[in-house]
Amino acid sequence: MQEPDRFLPPILSSTKTGQKQINRIVHVTHQIPFEISQTVTTTNSSWSLAPRRGHGAMYAGIESLRNEWETVHLGWSGEIYKKHVGSTEAAVQLVEILTDDDKQALTEELKRKHACIPLFLDSESVAGHYDGYCKTMLWPLFHYLIWNDATDGRLERTQWEAYAAVNQKYADLVVQHYQDGDIIWVHDYHLLLVPALVREKLPKARIGLFVHAPFPSSEIFRCLPKRQEILKGMLGANLVGFQARTTDDENHDIISIRETNTNTRQTYSYSRHFISTCTRVFGFESTPEGVDGGGHFCHVGTFPIGIDVDRVDRMRQDPSVQVKIKAIADMYTGKKIIVGRDKLDLVKGVVQKLAAFEKFLMDYPEWRDKVVLIQVTNGNTSESAKLESKVSDIVAHINGTYGSLEFTPVHHYHHHVQTDELYALLSIADAALITAVRDGMNTTSLEYIMCQQEKHGPLILSEFTGTAGSMSSALMVNPWDYAGLAKAINDALLMPDEEKVSRHLQLLDHVKSHTASFWAHSFIKVLIQSIAITEQSSYTPLLTPEFAAEKYQQSKRRLLCFDYDKTLSCSKLSLANTKKNIQGTLAPICKIPSQAVPPPDMLEALEKLCANPLNDVWVISGRDEAALDKWLGHIDGIGLSAEHGCFMKYPHSKKWINLTEHLDMGWKHDVIDIFTYYTERTSGSFIEHKRCSITWHYRLADPEYGAFQAKECQNHLENAILSKLPVEVLVGKKNLEVRPTLINKGEIVKRLLNSSSSSNSMDDSDDKQQQQQQPYDFVVCCGDDKTDEDMFKRLRKTSLLTNDQIFSVMVGASEDKKTSAFWRVQNVQEVINTMKCMAATDDATVM
Repeated sequence: MQEPDRFLPPILSSTKTGQKQINRIVHVTHQIPFEISQTVTTTNSSWSLAPRRGHGAMYAGIESLRNEWETVHLGWSGEIYKKHVGSTEAAVQLVEILTDDDKQALTEELKRKHACIPLFLDSESVAGHYDGYCKTMLWPLFHYLIWNDATDGRLERTQWEAYAAVNQKYADLVVQHYQDGDIIWVHDYHLLLVPALVREKLPKARIGLFVHAPFPSSEIFRCLPKRQEILKGMLGANLVGFQARTTDDENHDIISIRETNTNTRQTYSYSRHFISTCTRVFGFESTPEGVDGGGHFCHVGTFPIGIDVDRVDRMRQDPSVQVKIKAIADMYTGKKIIVGRDKLDLVKGVVQKLAAFEKFLMDYPEWRDKVVLIQVTNGNTSESAKLESKVSDIVAHINGTYGSLEFTPVHHYHHHVQTDELYALLSIADAALITAVRDGMNTTSLEYIMCQQEKHGPLILSEFTGTAGSMSSALMVNPWDYAGLAKAINDALLMPDEEKVSRHLQLLDHVKSHTASFWAHSFIKVLIQSIAITEQSSYTPLLTPEFAAEKYQQSKRRLLCFDYDKTLSCSKLSLANTKKNIQGTLAPICKIPSQAVPPPDMLEALEKLCANPLNDVWVISGRDEAALDKWLGHIDGIGLSAEHGCFMKYPHSKKWINLTEHLDMGWKHDVIDIFTYYTERTSGSFIEHKRCSITWHYRLADPEYGAFQAKECQNHLENAILSKLPVEVLVGKKNLEVRPTLINKGEIVKRLLNSSSSSNSMDDSDDKQQQQQQPYDFVVCCGDDKTDEDMFKRLRKTSLLTNDQIFSVMVGASEDKKTSAFWRVQNVQEVINTMKCMAATDDATVM
């Protein structure tokens, strides 16, 4: 998903025909960003609103959008407490039930002051939705924790019904307040059903979903009994966003520190896991850009979240923070301070951190009495209470073993600390230690970098956190490797000042450039892009040969590009009965690739078009050079591109140019092994070897079993190959092809458009040179499958042509099929007729 800004003007413009102006952004979060309390006196009562603790990065990103768009915020009101002043009743009470008048008054106040619309839920709904399904089913699963308690399913069914019912209430609230042109942005795993529920009522709604939690591999997610319902809910969005990762955990391997430090290519595993899961569970077709959910394409992207750096920078310099920094420094004079701040749950790695710190004191005795670990935790669930007891035992053991009356190596504070206390700790620390074993996005690491602008303390960061992918200058550790973690602590404390500064400046540059505002704006821009693609491709008009020929005749220089297979070719047998074969572009697909020969009338039309000096005619195919030379090489003036853009042969030239000669093709061995595995187990399938790509065909296999094996093979390739090597999988009609990522048909079209002002021909005539100095003002590009979408997308993005000069044509598509082409034709014969009409205008001009 590149160049999102190209799509901003059309979709934001209210003057464009058929396109709606964006009125507002409707944010849908689990809770509104305010904690509500009611103060009751003997004479009256009033509402108080305070910023909600937690999720500060998300709320800051949402708030930043107010500068450019009108926003509305929908969410649960949260628990409301009543404070009694001057009464004998308890000082603070939880409000179980609000009167209708209270609800109305509170709603009006929130809407007027903060553009928030609260959703009021009863305690039973909250218990089943949040405390039940969210925390006992989804949260553990998303963090790779499989449930241990076997039940008869009644509790899970009750919790699921509560989850679905609450999601329906959110969706109903969205529909109730929806205005035409709104963008709806849904947040996190609490509301995964909302996108599809809203789309049921509002089919044309523009919906984005961002999942702040990790997303597990398909093997883990498939354990969820309601996996299909959850995925269908998510696929209702136009765009689903995830956090970024560098390490690959598809097979749950523990990646070594050495591998992590040398692996600089991001694999975006959370988004890849989601795509892979949709492929396995539903059998949907997918690309690295998203999932085709049966008529609705759901785009998938990666958007690392940041923090509000201006707010953090301002607060860390507050006088109250400076006072606490001095107090902490006086308390630990002469000691190195290591800071940890985590929510107390199983995935934050607090137990691993303490074990590694004990290992550090054991392996590096010279640091005893010189280093303290200050660990701050919070959490009030039953699970955190059990874990808190375990953590307390470990802390007591370490302090009893390595401490003394004068020295305590570990200080554990299990309560919520005030913001000024936290920033004082982060500012005074000599190192920060974050050892989560699975985390979506740890913002403590980002806040630590902001607070260390004077001291430049190193950051020790688990490779399993969401921030690890973008903070390579931190000391990356495997939290399960206690010895390695202990060594990292020692390295951090001994690090030279010059290296500290260098690492810190790199991290600070990332934190300041990838803020919460940047995250929110990036997501909205890509969401707008995906919406534009969907709306522009939702209806594709039928192209008539006469209209194309009229525009052709009016133009001065033309570029004509055709796919070959299913476009210019068919077998001799299929010419007699094309209905028995799969529809292609200019001819039906042949079950045996070697039988794909161009029909005579097609060759005649091509020869006439090539004979016109105003035309540049190219065949851009997935075939190899030998096949194209055999069938089309005799046509004078035709340009050829083989293997989806890997090779080019310019008109009037006999030399093929290899565009991939500098690319590493070592990946082919791994791909062949996988294709061979499925060929041996799928009767009728075979492998086609090309110089720069490999294709697995299953046209001759049993249709249902072949499609099933193709999905399994695609998933295998995505997990084993795509995450590690610079290649991509093309899902064609009855085939899978693996090719280098940087090579595709769209790149050939881009190359041809950019070189339109210079001659690539071997013909040196003055007239020809003068004609070729003119830019293209008419482009035809015909194709029928996903590989041709690269050409259509490239033509949409070009600034060298206007839309009325582009005739990108999808062959065999229905009017509501999603495609980036501007036009469609129903069958091969219509493409041939169009070519004949254009060639006939040349004959009429000559006459």
